[in-house]
Parts: sequence; C-alpha cells; structure tokens
Amino acid sequence: MAESFGGSLNLIIWLLATAGAGFYAYRCLFAKEGMIEQYGFGDQSAFVINLVGSFLGAGFVMGVVILFAGPQGAWAFVTYSLVQSAIGTITGYRMVNGPWAKVEGVKATAEGWIAPLIFTVLYAFLLINMQDILYEITPTAV
Repeated sequence: MAESFGGSLNLIIWLLATAGAGFYAYRCLFAKEGMIEQYGFGDQSAFVINLVGSFLGAGFVMGVVILFAGPQGAWAFVTYSLVQSAIGTITGYRMVNGPWAKVEGVKATAEGWIAPLIFTVLYAFLLINMQDILYEITPTAV
C-alpha cells in the first residue's frame, strides 16, 4: 500500500488527513450537541453543523476509498481538499478574530483556523510530493 502512495511518509500523511476528516465529520454528524456546547453556537446552529459534517463525511469516505483503490489520478480530490482547507483557514481566522467571536455565549478558539491550516499543510504536502502519482492517467478499458 505504501508503494502506491510513493512511500510511507505520503501514506502516513494521507492517513492523518483522512482520520482528521473522519474525526470532524463524526463530531458534526453524530456529536453535534458537544460542538454546540463547546463553542457556544446555540441550538439553531445544528443544521449548519450537520451540513458541514456532510462535506467532511464525504471527504472521509473518499479518502478511505482512495486509500484502498489507490491514489492514481486523484489530483482533483486532493486539490479540492487543499482549496477547501485554505478557504477554511482564512475565513476561520477572520471569524475567530472578528466581531462574531465577541458575541455573548460564543466560545471562539484558535481551533477554528488552526485545524484547517493543518489540513492545508497536509494536502499541500501530498499534492506536491505525490504529483506524479496523483496526475497519473490510467488507461481506460476499450
């Protein structure tokens, strides 16, 4: 399996990114009450938390599928994940350091931009380090 990812380090980074997506997907989809309480979002945030969880859940499932099917040609998934996490870093930083963080009851933490930053670094590493594999085009059956 490590060979198809271009080495053990790439596989470990892939596993970390996939596990991270799984962790946050689980929290959003199955433990949203804990997130609402931890960050002081309020009950009205349940729909949005669930929506975010659906995106994270899809990323987790795709990461697992690619883990077993092989990463050849998976550049679009990694690029999407990189762009999504970069946007999350920027908007998370703005939210945590903006007026929203001062709303009564909200418990803003740096996790709102640090977690996406970590994902950005992981996906950038994979996109650069695995470019020959991720951009590999496999022949289609005729």
